[in-house]
Amino acid sequence: ITKVFTSLLTQVQIDAGRLDWDRTLADSLPDLKFANTDVASITLRELSSHTSGLPRLPANMVFDNLDDPYANYDRKLLLEFLSGFDPDSLDKGYEYSNLGAGLLGEIAADAAGAPYPLAMQRDVLDSLAMESTTSGLRDEFSDRLVIGYSNGADAPNWSGFDALAGAGALTSSVDDIFTFIDSNFRGSAIASSLEAIRREQGDGTTALGWHLHRTDDKTVYWHNGGTGGYASFLGIDIEDRSGVVVLSASTDYGGITDLGFLMISGGPPPDSDADLDLSAYIGVYELGPDFYLTVFEENARLHGRATGQAAFPLRQVGKNEFSYAAASITVRFPETAGEPAATMTFSQAGNEIAAPRVDSSLGSLPLGEIDVSPEVLNDYVGQYRFAPGMIMTVEERDGRLYAQLSGQQYFEVFAFDTDKFYYKVVDAKLYFERDDDNLVTTLTLDQNGLQIARRIE
Repeated sequence: ITKVFTSLLTQVQIDAGRLDWDRTLADSLPDLKFANTDVASITLRELSSHTSGLPRLPANMVFDNLDDPYANYDRKLLLEFLSGFDPDSLDKGYEYSNLGAGLLGEIAADAAGAPYPLAMQRDVLDSLAMESTTSGLRDEFSDRLVIGYSNGADAPNWSGFDALAGAGALTSSVDDIFTFIDSNFRGSAIASSLEAIRREQGDGTTALGWHLHRTDDKTVYWHNGGTGGYASFLGIDIEDRSGVVVLSASTDYGGITDLGFLMISGGPPPDSDADLDLSAYIGVYELGPDFYLTVFEENARLHGRATGQAAFPLRQVGKNEFSYAAASITVRFPETAGEPAATMTFSQAGNEIAAPRVDSSLGSLPLGEIDVSPEVLNDYVGQYRFAPGMIMTVEERDGRLYAQLSGQQYFEVFAFDTDKFYYKVVDAKLYFERDDDNLVTTLTLDQNGLQIARRIE
């Protein structure tokens, strides 16, 4: 949703005569030398409508802190990437790009004469009276920020956006987004700017910062997305004067998008994969030595799980193409004509891996969950010692089971068989064993080998 506001910030600068949507990168960054003239000729309009040909993320972005992956990507790195980016050709078709949106934010902030957080606050948020929205200026909101959640565990907030702030730095509340929606209907200090960014672009599937979804009787302006632990959806129907916002403390941005479209249009989102035959994609693909991605279907959705890691949802973003926005992962499959895909292209942070299909025994398929009564769950509650100072504490909370290893946080575990549970946040399982009196006495942790713990309490 931040990207809509980044385009609005740009439009405010255009209305003030400081920028133009057809201004090029060369004109916007006059001190930068470009290795590729096609890159230099990319326009602000193309950045906003995801038709610039820039990749989803820059290739020199290093994910050395997955808890806050954008924090260390500064303007120097951004300009270094742009100056050296020299593709053989630049495809100006639609290609979603966090890089493009972040770059647009930098250029708009330059024109505003202030860093992105200050420019956004002064030129957009204050004008819209959005008093609980910030891109990093208002520390007093930190104690109001709900804790994010991902794959059965708390997820740290991505608070460290720097040069790519325009792609996802804003935090907000439902009430404030309602204020924004209302401003699109009732006018505001920047009403003309709000109207301008809703102008259709190119093939009619995008506006400036918005996506467009048309049915027989309505047009919905919408955007969605996710960061670590969070997902969001925003939709506006100008003719009906209605709008929907869904803010969620989970990474299920596919489910959040489905819910948002059901509320705003009564139907599924564009390019919904709910009715797709996903069978051709299901399998195990080799990403590297002893490292595999298992692709599987769960709840009519495609998911992925890398060796030793948690599963994540994959949402269709194009023909034979799926993504997990929270980690900037994209997977593409070749045309299959209904046959199992022989390969898969895995992309993250501008890097691509051609991954061949391998034997399914090398993967890590999900385990079906079974219901367990609270009475049975209480059989497992207690402490189990693996070694001095290494204790697993098991608790039952509201009909769910949680486990904590010494020095770590509690994670929920899910039953897949009698006395057997698995984690969703990591590739690990717990096996409980009973004695002749049916009392649980032993716990085995199955994670890169088996470790046995005796019950001590």
